[in-house]
Amino acid sequence: MKNIRNLIFHYFREQPLAAALALLIVLPPIGILYMFTLGAMEIFRVIKGTREIPLNIITILFSILFLSTIGAAIQQQQWSYLSVSLSIIGFYGVYLFSMNLNKVTQMRHFSWVIIFGGIYQYLFGTFCLMLFRTGWTNKLFGYLTGSELLGFLSHKRLYGSAYNPNYSAFLLVFAMGFLLAELLKAIKMKVYKRIVLYCTFLVFLVAGIIETGSRSGFGVMLILFGIFLLRLSWKWSLFTASILIANGFWLYRFIPRSYDIFQNFETRLFIWKNSINLIKEYPSFGLTPLGFPTEYFNLTGHQAAHAHNIFLAFFTDFGILAGVVFVGITIIFMFQFLKMLKYIHSKSIFDWFLFSLPILGLTGILDFPLSSPQIALPAIIIVSKWQQYTLRANQSFKNRQTALLQNK
Repeated sequence: MKNIRNLIFHYFREQPLAAALALLIVLPPIGILYMFTLGAMEIFRVIKGTREIPLNIITILFSILFLSTIGAAIQQQQWSYLSVSLSIIGFYGVYLFSMNLNKVTQMRHFSWVIIFGGIYQYLFGTFCLMLFRTGWTNKLFGYLTGSELLGFLSHKRLYGSAYNPNYSAFLLVFAMGFLLAELLKAIKMKVYKRIVLYCTFLVFLVAGIIETGSRSGFGVMLILFGIFLLRLSWKWSLFTASILIANGFWLYRFIPRSYDIFQNFETRLFIWKNSINLIKEYPSFGLTPLGFPTEYFNLTGHQAAHAHNIFLAFFTDFGILAGVVFVGITIIFMFQFLKMLKYIHSKSIFDWFLFSLPILGLTGILDFPLSSPQIALPAIIIVSKWQQYTLRANQSFKNRQTALLQNK
């Protein structure tokens, strides 16, 4: 027992991000609190002067978000909005903590925790649905493990430990992205035992995504498979795409809740239209995530937790300046992706980001998964690791160009 305890303490010390992520998935409230504690400690180190603040566009974005929430609180005399300001400091602290951990092993452990976390979402979610059908419920257990359904009345869809089917779908798709990166590496290395094992894992994740009933999750899953085939062989991707196009109506039957897809899209359009109206009404500081539901209800008489679009959400929650900066960051990241795809010769590390980072934007087209801290925290870590990766890659490019010039 003592050896197990020492092993756990050692893992938390050596792989703090992976350990925190494991807590975030299995015991969400404790995991969120632990991550924010890590972030607060990092902020304290900055105040003491033992850590530096990176002057980059992510720091600028967090600064704007922080100031906009304070501005919204003052403008609307809603002092509860200041709790959002505190949470932004916590999120930024986690970003700084992750940026100061430069080991590649951190990302490797992080990716596998995400993968096993996705499998856990499916298995634990299935178990909890079975328990619910027997009539057993426990609020404390539900809130502690993430198995308490929030925002939905029906328990027909899988929601794992994420409180919500759409959030669970994001974690499952996230896990699938990292697993496909590992599967691609195993195929290229011709390690057949790993290929069989990873394909088995993939079955669990695909089943989980379908069981969540998330249409955006299903769509992103297909896109990830397309990227996988394209990275494996462009001929295979072309062949598969032609088959899917030819059998589009057959594939349509597999889309979760396809019976009301058009009605749901009309609802999204209604939310987007009224979100734009709220942007016009509160252009400077936005409404914060706390203020949006109330103001949306006052405007429309309908309920909506957020704008159901990641780009609109930044505009409605934090104002026009924050929205513009977020759009700018997205464009910069897209440019970096194209650059890395063209010039990077070793693709194994790049594939981790290729199969994970675009998920943030793709799932954000019809939803706003970052509204959950359980999603936002790992997303922030991925962004920080991408920045570390691009900084090292750009330095490598410069060194290579310098060497070429010297040899001329």
